Amino acid sequence: MTGSSNWQLLWYFLTLSSFSVPALATEKLKFVLYYPQVPPYMYQEANSQKVVGLVPDLVRDFFNQEQIQVEFILDNRRGAEHRLYSGDVDAMLIAREWAVSPEQLLFSEPVLTHRDFLFATQPFNARQQPEQWLAGKKVCTRQYYVYEALEPYFRKSATQRIDASSELAQLRMLQNGRCDFAYLNEHVAKWIASHQLSDAKLYQSPLGFGMVGLTIAFHPRWQAYVPGLNQYLQKVRQQGLIEEKLSWYIKKPD
Repeated sequence: MTGSSNWQLLWYFLTLSSFSVPALATEKLKFVLYYPQVPPYMYQEANSQKVVGLVPDLVRDFFNQEQIQVEFILDNRRGAEHRLYSGDVDAMLIAREWAVSPEQLLFSEPVLTHRDFLFATQPFNARQQPEQWLAGKKVCTRQYYVYEALEPYFRKSATQRIDASSELAQLRMLQNGRCDFAYLNEHVAKWIASHQLSDAKLYQSPLGFGMVGLTIAFHPRWQAYVPGLNQYLQKVRQQGLIEEKLSWYIKKPD
């Protein structure tokens, strides 16, 4: 084979390789968008139906750098978790302690941490402790959610759990007198108070109930990307971008 032929053959393979690179951009991550949705973390804008929020922004940014397209799949909390175990979807937002079989999944570092609070239509007695507030009371909670901090009260204090389909439904049930308290994530409660119940008079408990790390759970086939995502989350957290973006979405005009 002549030198000219060698160069032609080499050029052929280099050209073939260069055309194969864009194929990476067609790789797709199927990420669950909860229904009912959880603003300001992730939700669809009312008019455009575009998926927005803190989590979609971060996930898109990281995986775009990896030349991977993100597709959001609507599903409820329980159905989504089962689909994640089977590999029908690739990732979802869920804390490790909420998962039925966490050993079957891979978890990112927390995107952020949050506290849960009780909300009521009357002021709390700041001199009392949670066991006094909750004794014999009804608490509106989110269907399919695990509330480790409340479990002792459900077991020992005759506190009754009343499930609702969404955080907004929890607060509406509270307003209608179907429960004495609603138990909500602090960020979601702020978003609802700002965007959907701005005229409501709600009181937040003076004490929060623990810190929960909000993590992204992946099907094991995405193992190679989790370390890079963790580094990305550390970087944007140190830059203050997560708190900045979260605050922007809470205050964002409709």
